[in-house]
Amino acid sequence: MNFALDAIRGLKACWRLVCLDEDGLDDLDLSADGFWNSFAALILVAPLYLYSSSAGARLASPPQPERSWFSAFALLALLWVLWPWIMITVSRLLDRRQHYVRYIVAYNWSSVFVIAALVPVFMLQQAGIIGVGVGAILSLCVIIWSLYYRWYVAKVALDVPAITASMLVAGDLAMSIVASAVV
Repeated sequence: MNFALDAIRGLKACWRLVCLDEDGLDDLDLSADGFWNSFAALILVAPLYLYSSSAGARLASPPQPERSWFSAFALLALLWVLWPWIMITVSRLLDRRQHYVRYIVAYNWSSVFVIAALVPVFMLQQAGIIGVGVGAILSLCVIIWSLYYRWYVAKVALDVPAITASMLVAGDLAMSIVASAVV
């Protein structure tokens, strides 16, 4: 399969998950190729992440120092491999090894929606259509939605209780914060 077809399939599946349709998992390619191809979602995520990272720093009140593009991409690349690597052990501890591939494929493709959700807020703010206060409120809403979406993906893809999915999202968030401080 080529990247475009993989992307369409993965994004369609994760759009169904955005709509809280857990049967969207059935649309994922869970083969070995589908697993590795899901990491190519980075091609879609990277430009959105680099823009959001830069715009978020500039639009913060007070403005924050911007990461270089290299540093921002290095952080993204680290996060892109670190969470799936951590989840190898976690899925074993949770006795969910059989759902690891499904979770990672869903997680990778869902990352496109997670990062894309912030872009319109930053664009509206940069264009002067919304102010800092409204931008902050909308950003907070997007972050809350993103955490919920990550929770939902973990819950249905790993077939775990709500509290376990919550702990996974907290772990993912903590890992991201620590990695961001280090890189």
